[in-house]
Amino acid sequence: MDLFRVELLSATPNPQQLVWAAMHQDYSENLVADERDRFPDEARAGELIIKHLVQGNRGHFGPIEHPQIVFNVGFFPHSTMQQLRTHRVGVSFDVQCLAGSTEITFVNCEGETSQKLRKTIGELYDLWTNGEQSIRQRQIRGRHGEPPGTYRRDCQKRLKKMRLRVLNEETGFFETGHIQDVMCSGLQPVYRVTLEDGKTLDCTTNHRLFTDQGWKTMAEAVGLVTDEQGEVLRIERDRFVMCNGVSVSAEIPTYQNQAWLTYQIQQGKTAPEIARLAGCNSRTIRIWSERYGLTLPKSHHGRRTGEKAKFKNQDCPIHRDFQWLKDQIAAGSYADEMAALAGCSVSAIKKWVYHYGLTLNKRPAGQATPWNKNRGGYSLHLSEDSRKARRALSYQFTRRGSESNFWRGGVSSERTMNAAWTRQVAPQVHQKFDYTCQNCGVRGGELHAHHLVPVYANPELAYEFDNLVTLCCDCHQTIHHNHQEKAFAERFHQQGLVMADPSCWLEKPKPPSRKLQAHPVRVVAVEYLGTQMTYDLEVAGDWHNFVANGLVVHNSFRYSGMRILDVFNGTRTVEEIFYLRPVGYYADRQGKKYFYSPEQRQDDLDWCLEACKRYKQRIEEGLSEEHARGLIPFDVRQHFVMSCNARSLMHILDLRAKADAQLEIQKLCDLLMVHFKEWMPALADWYETNRLGKARLSP
Repeated sequence: MDLFRVELLSATPNPQQLVWAAMHQDYSENLVADERDRFPDEARAGELIIKHLVQGNRGHFGPIEHPQIVFNVGFFPHSTMQQLRTHRVGVSFDVQCLAGSTEITFVNCEGETSQKLRKTIGELYDLWTNGEQSIRQRQIRGRHGEPPGTYRRDCQKRLKKMRLRVLNEETGFFETGHIQDVMCSGLQPVYRVTLEDGKTLDCTTNHRLFTDQGWKTMAEAVGLVTDEQGEVLRIERDRFVMCNGVSVSAEIPTYQNQAWLTYQIQQGKTAPEIARLAGCNSRTIRIWSERYGLTLPKSHHGRRTGEKAKFKNQDCPIHRDFQWLKDQIAAGSYADEMAALAGCSVSAIKKWVYHYGLTLNKRPAGQATPWNKNRGGYSLHLSEDSRKARRALSYQFTRRGSESNFWRGGVSSERTMNAAWTRQVAPQVHQKFDYTCQNCGVRGGELHAHHLVPVYANPELAYEFDNLVTLCCDCHQTIHHNHQEKAFAERFHQQGLVMADPSCWLEKPKPPSRKLQAHPVRVVAVEYLGTQMTYDLEVAGDWHNFVANGLVVHNSFRYSGMRILDVFNGTRTVEEIFYLRPVGYYADRQGKKYFYSPEQRQDDLDWCLEACKRYKQRIEEGLSEEHARGLIPFDVRQHFVMSCNARSLMHILDLRAKADAQLEIQKLCDLLMVHFKEWMPALADWYETNRLGKARLSP
């Protein structure tokens, strides 16, 4: 119970004055707003409402319903929240969230981002929930009776495949992850955090940021102090927040030097020419030029129109001579005629004509007769033995590797060569399995050859024909994208068809990403923006964070899901996530006492840990979170927001602060009472004296 917390989010200012005004309006013929300057002060208003409204049990308690208060309740068991929902209060959880305009950073396969890849979290929620807008209109009713016109199609599968930039909290380098879920958290009070470098983030006070001191809620990180309306009074802590990456190299590469890049462009050099000087590719030069707002000259393939070529050897072939080509074209010669005169190929004539910007003469249509007109093709009608013999001869006499005319010095990677070999033998693999996908059982369609023992798990089996199996395109992508290689191979291992036990495989390597490292930036200001619609993400994988507006933030703090996996992985203790009563004496509803022993409590802790293991197992087997969540003990610790008015607050205290109420909700009432006394001291003192703990009916 030491972890239980109740914090004030917002409250109606001068609540006792408001109750007095509502009470006074009931008996006044004038509009009380016109008498605002003559209202009693807060303390005097409290005395008057006690004297004229609540003393004597007159039963007229309507004015007390006007003041509103909102609490943030944390670390209580889930059962406490369920009990609160039966009363006249508003309860919502998942309060750790971001404003809809927050930009989420996605990256490409090289770990690079661009404006095209960035989406706001509000846009993501719309796509996740409603689908993407089709570019065409439906002309007739759809297969499920959808009306004609514009429509939206589901795109969750595509969004899950997009690469999300996440931070490896152990190394400090950014990697890639994937979205698990996108959710709307409703209207919440939102604050804008401003950093020293100009970055801003609009989030709730409970959203966790990755600071130089580890994970902290926004309010806790900066020491946020607000008034009753939620306006920021001050921030009491100097805090640094980890932000989007910077290059890990201490020495800046030449192509990233803005002054050097500007000078090269001013000299008229094109992207390929600058790339050769910097030792990188043209695409890198274009990316950095765009970042610095520089405009590259257009690449010129050859020379300007009409310019003559300059050769080291002045006795150049005639078909390269500009004037000769121009005269031949003016005389009406065609490409093949010019090639015959020059003693070269037609392709050579075309190349140099286009090089000088000239235009070839074209023959009028209908005069030439193609040589293969009305001639059918041919095919070799070979037996299977003949095909095998021809294939063996091709392997024997074809010049391969360094002996090939196309050898480029061994630039192809081992991965590329293995992929080429796999495609080459794929027809035989599909024939072996009768062109049927070994996962879904569908015959035909687009088929792929899949390594049962992946190359990363055992490179020695990469070129084994018996290690290949037929899969359809969709199953092949699903297995690799969802890391289901082991689960798929287990079926074949049980039949003795897998060459290596999946339990002995090497670990699957992480996809390569740009080596970017998070860097700290100071928080300079926090501003209250009011109530806004908010959203949050749930991230799949080892690291439950993402980059929002350039800041590293935590994903959704749901009462199940990733927190359960954290317990299994050992990054959180069982007591942090699950609530168990302390060792001691308790009584049941019939008043019978019993002792909750240390041995029983330890058994229950072990059961919670076992449930986490079972939850992880079911998630890996493909069950949805909603399905696997049924295995989790009911009393997971829960964070939620609770809103009520003064009358419903007393209603809760009447029914739940009494001695026979559940122990945990009694503790909640004790913490609520502290805030009640600070908010409406006169009414709270009267309530404590006359009603608290006496189990009376609510006013």
